[in-house]
Amino acid sequence: MTLKTFVYTFESPATLAVAHRLVGTGKIAGVILQRPLTHADKLRLVRRRLARYGAPRVFNELLFHVYYSLFLKRSDDRLRRTLALPEATRDTLAAAVELFDVDSLNGPAGRALIDRLRPDLVVMMAREMVQPAVRAIPRLGFIGCHPGILPDYRGVYAPFWAMRDGRRDKVGLTVYLADDGVDTGPLIAERRLSPRFGLRHFKVECDRLLIEGAQDLIDVIEKAEHGALTTYTKPDAANHLFSHVGLTHFVEALVRCSR
Repeated sequence: MTLKTFVYTFESPATLAVAHRLVGTGKIAGVILQRPLTHADKLRLVRRRLARYGAPRVFNELLFHVYYSLFLKRSDDRLRRTLALPEATRDTLAAAVELFDVDSLNGPAGRALIDRLRPDLVVMMAREMVQPAVRAIPRLGFIGCHPGILPDYRGVYAPFWAMRDGRRDKVGLTVYLADDGVDTGPLIAERRLSPRFGLRHFKVECDRLLIEGAQDLIDVIEKAEHGALTTYTKPDAANHLFSHVGLTHFVEALVRCSR
């Protein structure tokens, strides 16, 4: 059975590479791109995080952002080139399938688009939690590929937190069905992979895992096409939600892993 499957993502080297790979299978009807955040969007995001987590935590995260830009970004860019990413851009995607731009699927325009497209399945690599009313539109829902083992390492930069904890066996990827929580939905598939880039270069490790996960997403789409999409849970597994890396987290992790 042929499904009407769409990809919902934003423009980054890794996410565009995954979208390119999925589109190349001929199984994708279109790509929906979330527009880049404006300066006003970024300020609103910082304000929300300040209100939710407090100034010390957000300041710690901003300090790491500065440290990363000064001392790690250049080497990460060199390592990222070893991933042999395809020449994937919005233009190459638009040449292959229909391409749509939205600020958010949760806004009126985004919801109207999904309602008009009426997909069977949406592969999601986005910057937002999709609201229940939007998730209910695709017949089979929204699926995502998380660069970590769920539910043990939910949230942002799962490889960093797993390596910090000395749990290299928990580095990998998980395909899951999105629900109301952060990476809490029923699981569809998982694959454990040995870290390739290590703690200092956890951002590149995340990109690698996302790109590796393209094949797992293709396999899941094929299962859905054959009516064999099944889910499972791990009721006895650890369940932790992690957030952005702060400078103290990074330094403590380096010290811990050097012992």
